[in-house]
Formats: sequence, C-alpha cells, structure tokens
Amino acid sequence: MGDRAFLLLMLLAALLLLWVFLWGPKAKAAREERERLAAEARAQREAQLAKLKAEREDLMRAIRLRAPGFILDARREFEREYRARGGDGMFGHEMSPLVCFGYRVGTTNGRSESDRRAILGYAFAADFDATLSFLPASYLEEWGAPLSGSRFKRIVQHLNNMADSRVGRRNFEVAVSHWRADMSWFQGEQRPILEKYRDL
Repeated sequence: MGDRAFLLLMLLAALLLLWVFLWGPKAKAAREERERLAAEARAQREAQLAKLKAEREDLMRAIRLRAPGFILDARREFEREYRARGGDGMFGHEMSPLVCFGYRVGTTNGRSESDRRAILGYAFAADFDATLSFLPASYLEEWGAPLSGSRFKRIVQHLNNMADSRVGRRNFEVAVSHWRADMSWFQGEQRPILEKYRDL
C-alpha cells in the first residue's frame, strides 16, 4: 500500500470517526430539534383553530339566542303560509331566507333600517337546516353554511340582484336605495367576521 493510499485511508477513517462521534450526533440533535419545533407549531395551530371554532360556535349561538322576536315571528308566519300553499312558490328573487326572516324594503311595507340589518346579521349566522327545514334542501345548500364565504357571497348577491332588477323602475327608488345601503352595510360589518373564521 502506497503512502497516498495510506493517507487516503487515514483521511476516510478520520472522517468516519468525526461523523460517528461529532457530526452524526449534532445532525441527529438538530433533526430532533426541528421535529420538536414543528410539533410545537402544529400543536399551537391546532389549539388556535380549536379556540377559533369555539369562539365561532359561541358567536353563532349568541346571535341565534338574541334574535329579535320579529325575526322568529316572521319565520313562523312564512312557514305557515308556505305550507298552506302546499310548498309552492318561486325561490330566488321573491323567496329567500332573508324574506323568510321578514326582510322587506321600501316605504309601504318595508322594515326599519335597524330591523333589516338585524335580519341580515341573523341570516348570516342562522342554521338554515334547522330554522328553514321546510324549504328544499337543494335550495338551502346554495346559501352555504353559517358564517361561511358562500353564505356571505349569497347574501350580497341576493341584495345586489334585487336592486339591479328594480333599478330604473318607477316607485322602486327607495327600495333600491335600501338594498344598496344594506348590501354596503353588510359587507362592511360582516366581512371582519368572515375573515376571522375563514380557515375553519
């Protein structure tokens, strides 16, 4: 064996010893530390999600429990009329969860601004499967889950569609202004709630 081969062999042996006694344990310790930190971060994220879910459930329960009597009365009256007609009626523009809860605009039979906005806030958090179980499930699915992005979009879309379909028509100026103002209020007031619970 030549000097060069002997030196190469010694160098390899030294590297092996360094790996076994120095670099290997450091690499293992570093890997274990990374895994520990990742597990801590995961546990923290899970705890935050669990806290957010509990907050969201508490918020929905509070909104539902604080529902003004006129919303519950309107829902009962709507269901009674709906069943009396044998479940007939057009879904979409004229019949919506908002209408079921008593939402009306305009000067003749319209509700006050505070009532309309209470209805919008309630409709955003309501459990339609429980409160509107008499309506077709396929229709209710279009409105999404409580406090969800789909529910938010559907309410905004409904208000916008109602305003757009009546804009320029005589005697609908007040109604259109109510729909537009309520849509703007809803987006400003409810978007922070939507953003807070978006990832749940």
